[in-house]
Amino acid sequence: MRFHLESRDERYDAVVVGAGLGGLSAAATLAQSGRKTLVVERHDRAGGYAHAFKRKGYQFDSAVHLICGGDGGLVDRTLDELGVADRCELIRVDPFYSAVFPGFRLDAPLGRDAFLEAHVRSFPSEKQGLERLLETCLAIREETERVPLLGGVGAVLERAREFPTLIRYHRATLARVLDDHLSEPRARAVLATLWPYLGLPPSRLSFHYFAMMLASYLEEGAWYCRGSFQRLAGAFVHALERDGGELLLKSPVRRVRIEQGRVAGVVLENGQRIDAPLVISGADARQTYDELVGDQHLPEGFNAAVASLEPSVSAFVVYGATSLDLEAAGAEHEMFLYQTWDHEQDWAALQRGEILRIGFTVPTLADPQLAPVGEHLFTITVLLPYALHSSWSAEKERYTEQLLDLADGAFPGLREGLRFAEGATPRTFERYTRNTGGAMYGWNPSPDQTGPLRLSPTSPIPGLHLAGHWTQPGPGAYGAIASGQATAQSILGKNAQKRRKQSSA
Repeated sequence: MRFHLESRDERYDAVVVGAGLGGLSAAATLAQSGRKTLVVERHDRAGGYAHAFKRKGYQFDSAVHLICGGDGGLVDRTLDELGVADRCELIRVDPFYSAVFPGFRLDAPLGRDAFLEAHVRSFPSEKQGLERLLETCLAIREETERVPLLGGVGAVLERAREFPTLIRYHRATLARVLDDHLSEPRARAVLATLWPYLGLPPSRLSFHYFAMMLASYLEEGAWYCRGSFQRLAGAFVHALERDGGELLLKSPVRRVRIEQGRVAGVVLENGQRIDAPLVISGADARQTYDELVGDQHLPEGFNAAVASLEPSVSAFVVYGATSLDLEAAGAEHEMFLYQTWDHEQDWAALQRGEILRIGFTVPTLADPQLAPVGEHLFTITVLLPYALHSSWSAEKERYTEQLLDLADGAFPGLREGLRFAEGATPRTFERYTRNTGGAMYGWNPSPDQTGPLRLSPTSPIPGLHLAGHWTQPGPGAYGAIASGQATAQSILGKNAQKRRKQSSA
């Protein structure tokens, strides 16, 4: 007989449900501040969408390709404050993406001036509009970063004159702002290249989120983690365990215990009861409130309000290895290969299962040691709705072959040199993360699900908090880490940063 693992103890100061980057970031911070912390994860490894896996001797990142926040940015500062910066080597990637359209290519360099110059070379008549657009993105980032320092979202309303850009654009879509600044449709299309990173087309995507993402990459750089992003997750785990915390794998949570109106702990699927006055859930928010907590413990209509929020789209990914020299063939670490200049047409097509664009990532261009000499790893990514097919297993081979054909069309010889290929469907992502419909970005980052309109990290139940891409500030590895930090620091209080620095000294 095989028995489930159990935690070392049955009482903790905090239990974190889910070992994604949000949960791990919060857990490591709590542990460093002296809280006895347990992280419970249903998968066999930590990381969430940042976990890596091996097939046929190759190691692939499951979903994260790049991260901003290195070289003094949020991620770098967090790792440094936790004392684990040496356990995760971040490699700068520049250009940080390549935009490829019919008859056109732009390699986007890091840095505001270089990024602007590259776009002005392609669209000289749009110079002033491009300058104003980038200035707006950077202003949104600067104003957003000041919000927590002044006491939260309420400060924006009370001191509106200090946040003119946020006030003006808080409900704007990317398409609206592009239309306001740029007259050439192709210039607008190229500036919107990164929309798949957020999972909505320009007509539906929050400009605030897009501006934050672009400005953060330009200001804090784009980085790959040597050895895969599993190393990043591992750095957080090391910090957690070094400071007395514990990670329990392959251990789903059955429910969050609520007693006398507040959190009392959790019950694991194997029946183990764990006492804790504090629970942070990095799991799917719908499942957290509906399944782990239950309607009977929540205010009337609360779960209905959560259910009304719109989850993001899922994806189909092919993981592969080839002997084709992708560097000589002109590949970059991160590429967006478009068959049309119309992003709305692209989005409408993917709703029908038609593929007009692929994301093509070559991690071995940043870290050659990921593959044997003479080989490259690659991933091919396309956004697809989970509800598109009733049986993804029946469609898996067809989509895998189609994506490989598209990649081979861009890089002839990729198929001939193919050493390995395996597809992952939206059902795959749902199975490993339990995200509703295999959602890649938590809730959709539309204007009506942005900032304070996203779920709060605090809940109606005392002692229950959220972390990860289902809560504020938003999607992506950067957003998840930021959410974990914000949640932990709100729990620890305003002196948390001081105590952390003293602990690290």
